[in-house]
Amino acid sequence: MRRPLCAILLLFLTGYLMLAGPPREETRWEAYAWDTVVLTGKAADLYLPADGSREKRSFTLKQIGVLRGFGDSSGADTAPSEDISEQSEDFPDFTKEETVLCYLSEESAFPRAGSTVRIKGKAVPFSGATNPGEFDYRAYQQARGCVLSLRDVTVLEEDGCNRIGQLLFELRCRTASFFLERLGKEDGALACAMVLGEKKELDDQVRTLYQEAGISHLLAISGLHISMIGLGLLTFLKKMRLPAWLYLPASAAALWAYAAMVGMSVSTRRAAFMFSLTLAAGFLGRTADPLTSLAAAAFWLLLPHPALIGDAGFQLSFSAAAGISVVVPVMRERGLQPPERERGRIAKLGSTVREGALTSFGITLSMLPFLLIHYYEWNPWSILANLAVIPLMSVLLFLLLLLAALGLCPAGLWPARCAAGAVVLPVKAIFFLYRTVCEGIAALPAGRLQTGAPKGWQLAVFAVGLALWIRFGRRIRPSLRVLLAALLSCIFLLRFPEGMRITMLDVGQGESVCLELPGRKFWLLDAGSTSSRETGKYQIVPFLKYSAAHGLEGIFVSHWDEDHVNALEEVFQWARGAHLHIGGLFLPDTALWDEELEDLLFLAEEFEIPVTRVSAGMALRAGEAELLCLHPGAGQAAADRNDASAVLRLEYGSFSALFTGDLETEGERRLLEACPERLLDCTLLDAGHHGAKNASSAAFLEAVSPRAILITCGRNNRYGHPSPEMLERAGEAGIPCFVTARCGALSVFVKKDRMTIEPFLSGEDMVK
Repeated sequence: MRRPLCAILLLFLTGYLMLAGPPREETRWEAYAWDTVVLTGKAADLYLPADGSREKRSFTLKQIGVLRGFGDSSGADTAPSEDISEQSEDFPDFTKEETVLCYLSEESAFPRAGSTVRIKGKAVPFSGATNPGEFDYRAYQQARGCVLSLRDVTVLEEDGCNRIGQLLFELRCRTASFFLERLGKEDGALACAMVLGEKKELDDQVRTLYQEAGISHLLAISGLHISMIGLGLLTFLKKMRLPAWLYLPASAAALWAYAAMVGMSVSTRRAAFMFSLTLAAGFLGRTADPLTSLAAAAFWLLLPHPALIGDAGFQLSFSAAAGISVVVPVMRERGLQPPERERGRIAKLGSTVREGALTSFGITLSMLPFLLIHYYEWNPWSILANLAVIPLMSVLLFLLLLLAALGLCPAGLWPARCAAGAVVLPVKAIFFLYRTVCEGIAALPAGRLQTGAPKGWQLAVFAVGLALWIRFGRRIRPSLRVLLAALLSCIFLLRFPEGMRITMLDVGQGESVCLELPGRKFWLLDAGSTSSRETGKYQIVPFLKYSAAHGLEGIFVSHWDEDHVNALEEVFQWARGAHLHIGGLFLPDTALWDEELEDLLFLAEEFEIPVTRVSAGMALRAGEAELLCLHPGAGQAAADRNDASAVLRLEYGSFSALFTGDLETEGERRLLEACPERLLDCTLLDAGHHGAKNASSAAFLEAVSPRAILITCGRNNRYGHPSPEMLERAGEAGIPCFVTARCGALSVFVKKDRMTIEPFLSGEDMVK
């Protein structure tokens, strides 16, 4: 009732989002993948690498008109004739809000900001997530209105230019180059991220270090940056004794120009919008209400792009701002007793540290559910990390802006160059301190709590608990209030038994299966791919985080072909960085020995992971489940690595599963001869050799007689997996087949002797 405008905006937004419904996945472009097309539009959001390379140059095409879809991937460099109609008959139309991300070829000229261009390139739809926990790049881009990417783009024609936009772009490029020149590659990239919002220059290791310490918000242009810059600019103009009708609009214009220069991210637009409302309120002699401003900013952002409501950047930015307005005042409230009188510098320092820690905790508490929804882990020490780095941020930002201004001075102005050299030293010292803090936080115990994806009941309990805490928190003693908030955040650590789960991940042309056995014991069967880049980093580790795996009991390697092991190093690095335990690496006990096996053994030794050789008859017990090795025999000779594949049988109650690696017909024949029928008969079969025609023979399928077959392979792979012959044999036996290339990750839930198979991609069906 005290904020009627805020309530009206939120009610309208709620109704609007309900009518808009869930965001629909854009698939109309997939039929034109790698077709050559010619488009017209305006060039915006230009990116030019600061090191001057031509490989990663890109821009966004807006206000698009389609000239022609060539319908081939030859890439012939022929421009369309002038009499071609303005709209292709077969290529989809673009709406007003839709944009295209364009990656230039090395030979193409670079467009100017705001120019009207005609371009030619290969249409490539964005890839979506096919595994639980995997980042959905397609949804990320489509929430921002970007529906397609073009590769190997050539600018055929260019006309006009937005002079202000081009000036801002050139200032950005000069500043980025100057940062890298004066600060070096690592610190220069950090400066580019903090001042220019450009994180493409960042090294992955540095980015990960800041993320794991919980201070990655420093690398994005957010409310912290906008507030510091806006307030600094406003104070400067005030001291020049300019009238309010002049310095307030000038401050707003300068702030929006800066926002345009750094890329207009969601957090940047939200912060600039709210600061502009504050300036407008000051001009009118009113006080801006933060919550009403926040609701107005949400209204402004979501109206054209309602899908942004599910975006990580939107949720984290708005929850942090809401936390500052709602949660932090309750957290810092001293209670009914008057504050004690501060005496001495030590007492004042203690009070400052206390207030800073409570502020950091309050903001984290408001962001926590969204943080876990998107990243599945939380570093509780990030509160201390922010307490150490935030006070220096205003100093660092001032020094970086000063350094940027000095870098824009003419090269012959030697006093400016000398001053820049003096500024570089404290900047490097602060960056060194930040890195030291991050490394110190990473070394602390329990530095990364693997909470996994929050359950619906956890989010509901947290939301109700936080609402009650905000409503009645001021009536509780400060120490008890903080304790209750800490206990409330622990709700996401609770996990209840859910039976057993087997997940065959979609890693393209490769294999990785995760077993979650009763008692939340995790095992990994293989980890590799030859078609997916860094599959350990982008598919396997995110899934383990999503599942709240607090380590691995062990990793079974069926054999050491590249598509089964090349992601192991990334898994080992994740476990070491998160201080998680890997019980051991289990390899088939075979006489086969080659250079690839030596490399694998050396890798295990480097990460101090014990190696065990397994052979037929060996068994491992994991609570109510048992893993039994059926192949190979101890020291058995093998013709090749496929022939040496370890075959594992998993038993849990009346359920059983058989994992055969890349075993082919000859190995299956040996299994049929050596194993009794009861050990081969199973509920679920992992098809041998990705469903190749020379595996899963009719005799083998008859002996195993599974109720379902899982097949892992890449889309449109060059081997033709799964083969029509293998699928035909399964069909004749009446066994349904599920293929990761069509269904995404395959999750098999076993509870009370009931098996349920759930494909990750909705609408996909089994292959019969």
